[in-house]
Amino acid sequence: MPRVAVLRHRLGVGSEPFVLEQARRFGRWEPVLLARDALPAGLELPAVSLAERAGRGAAVAHTAGVGSRPLAALLRELRVDAVLAHFGVEGACALPATRRAGVPLATVFHGFDATCSPAALLRARKPSWATYVRRGRRLAREGELFLPVSEHLRTRLLERGLPAARTRTHHLGIDLAKLPADPPAAQPRTVVHVARLVEKKGTAHLLAALALLPADVRLVCVGDGPLRRPLGELARHLGVAGRTTFTGAVGNDEALRRVAAAGVLCLPSTTAANGDQEGLGQVLLEAGALGRPVVATRHGGIPSAVVDGRTGTLVPEADPVALAAALARYLDDPGLAARTGRSAREHVRSRFDAARQTALLEDLLDGLIGGPR
Repeated sequence: MPRVAVLRHRLGVGSEPFVLEQARRFGRWEPVLLARDALPAGLELPAVSLAERAGRGAAVAHTAGVGSRPLAALLRELRVDAVLAHFGVEGACALPATRRAGVPLATVFHGFDATCSPAALLRARKPSWATYVRRGRRLAREGELFLPVSEHLRTRLLERGLPAARTRTHHLGIDLAKLPADPPAAQPRTVVHVARLVEKKGTAHLLAALALLPADVRLVCVGDGPLRRPLGELARHLGVAGRTTFTGAVGNDEALRRVAAAGVLCLPSTTAANGDQEGLGQVLLEAGALGRPVVATRHGGIPSAVVDGRTGTLVPEADPVALAAALARYLDDPGLAARTGRSAREHVRSRFDAARQTALLEDLLDGLIGGPR
């Protein structure tokens, strides 16, 4: 059985359940998790931390892109047949090590790594992001496979010079087995918003839309982030604080239960000032699998997840009036919400099942080593 090293600098990030879900779904390939930082508990798969293996200093060196020898030695020691790096940053940082070890590199792109400009990435003052900018052309030349999670991201990567023949759109899918077995009854006048509280997620526009909806409509914002306090202040300014709940960060299981309990999910993503855009919007797939209609924006990779008019409604970015009107259609018409939810469930289960999508990924990895073993 061939072995794939699944690389993410920090594993177990609450907003990234898809990294571990995909790794757990490998069947013909044996996964081993690699992290730059310390490992979280409960990974359930073999894992190695560069920080824990070689000390924090070595981990920081790897972040800056100069720790290729220790990583190459680890890849040889683990007898890795391929590396799957999540995010372009990880792909660029791991590239020299994979060249030393003679191991093919597949890189998954999720959003900012395909949409933020090099100047914006450098302004963030993160050593690993600077490495990504510096090695971008080399990664495009030498990386064996590039896997954007939506067609929109593929288009952006081709504009940046990645080779079309090695750049394949690959949807991660969702783990249908993780969905709540006994979801609570939906509260038809509740909107749920699951997102990191950052500019890209458009939460401010959703609060403005809530102010245009009847007073019995409630909003539940699931997640945390740097904009938590200013968004709370905005809710008070708009007069909707009393019907808005900020849950803070919760586990994925709890987030799914919140989605299942809502009448409609809303993800009004916008292009951030630094160019960051939505790669796909995994929560849209989760809501669809739970039979919930969604309202989102015609933005980034979202149209790859939502069929406008069939599995949900797409509106222009940064348009609270259009957002409120779309939400009202589902909130005021339970029959429409139910029909749309059923279509969304069928769409997600037929096209975005993580088991099926990971099997397709294994086929792509087979191609990097000359076929299945």
